[in-house]
Amino acid sequence: MEFLGIIPARGGSKGIPRKNLQPLAGKPLVVWTIEAALRSQLLTRTVVSTDDDEIAAIARQAGAEVIMRPPELAQDTSPTEPVLLHVLDELQAQEGYIPDAVVLLQCTCPLRGASVIDQGIQMWLDTGCDVVMSVAPLQHYNLRGEIDPQGRFQPEYDYNSRPRSQDVPDKFSENGALFVTRTSILRKLGNRLGGDVRALVMDWVRSVDIDTPEDLELAEKLIKALGAPE
Repeated sequence: MEFLGIIPARGGSKGIPRKNLQPLAGKPLVVWTIEAALRSQLLTRTVVSTDDDEIAAIARQAGAEVIMRPPELAQDTSPTEPVLLHVLDELQAQEGYIPDAVVLLQCTCPLRGASVIDQGIQMWLDTGCDVVMSVAPLQHYNLRGEIDPQGRFQPEYDYNSRPRSQDVPDKFSENGALFVTRTSILRKLGNRLGGDVRALVMDWVRSVDIDTPEDLELAEKLIKALGAPE
């Protein structure tokens, strides 16, 4: 079966300028995901989708294929699914290539490693599902609230029936590290999620999502403490 890894890596970003090229433990952020994809035993191909010549050059040097995307698919407001479909369209038009599944690998999750990619694809194969999505455990998910303009805490729970953490059912959230989506589902729904969706639970430590400079610092410290992801 054909599993196409797609790594979206546009040049612009707001929280961290040129985020996908920022150094992390001696390598540009995008390279961590490329190297994990290339170490995977089950991915068939690895393609970086970008609008940026520098990212394209670094991606090729790291061993990935590159498909340049148009500017309208590289805006702050551009959703991910049209980027995935653009890669599929280009490969089908150029080569007649149609993978069985698309494996979305976002650069902002550098600690997933190749093992998580292979676990997700194997789950997809074993279950016959439509989508495998990586998730991370939530801590005390229902003991949350909002802070109003005056600084007052507005709870989403009743103070008079505040549950104990051990009585709260386990909950999980998407961590963005991995989506294995049947190509026909992506084509039909225009969405990476749909049909029979299964969850691959990741350790929260490996689920760090790079959005701020502090996230980069945390990822650097975790790599130094735990070693590079396998």
